[in-house]
This record gives sequence, C-alpha cells and structure tokens, in this order.
Amino acid sequence: MKQFERTKTITYRWWTDGDINPAHIEALEESAEDRIFEMITRGFTSGELRNYIRMPADDSEGGVEYSGWWKVSIEAKED
Repeated sequence: MKQFERTKTITYRWWTDGDINPAHIEALEESAEDRIFEMITRGFTSGELRNYIRMPADDSEGGVEYSGWWKVSIEAKED
C-alpha cells in the first residue's frame, strides 16, 4: 500500500517597540489567524501582519501598533 502524509505548520510572530501587553495577546492571536486564513485561501504561504490595538484602560498612550509576519511550512512524507 502506498501512502503519503502532509503536515502543515503555521508560524506567526508579533513585535512592537515597547513591551507586549499581555491583555493584547488574545486579540493578536485572533487577528493573525483571521488574516492568515484569508491569505491562505488566496494562495499565499507567507506574509506580513499589522495591528493597532487600543484598550483605553490599559494603554496610557492611546494604543499600540504591532507588526508581524507569518508563514506555512509543509513537511511531506511518502511511502
């Protein structure tokens, strides 16, 4: 019997000039995943991420701008 297996791994990373506010992590995850899945359906395997998060109770300067990147890695196995 012949088989093949594919494992796709999605990696993303966010950064900003200051510290990453722990309260922003969930929003950054959601933003990354929404953007990545949108771009994957268009045929992309990597790209940039951008987000501006404003949570007035936490952000003394009115918001934080985040940049990031993402990529899909594929591991292929065949018997």
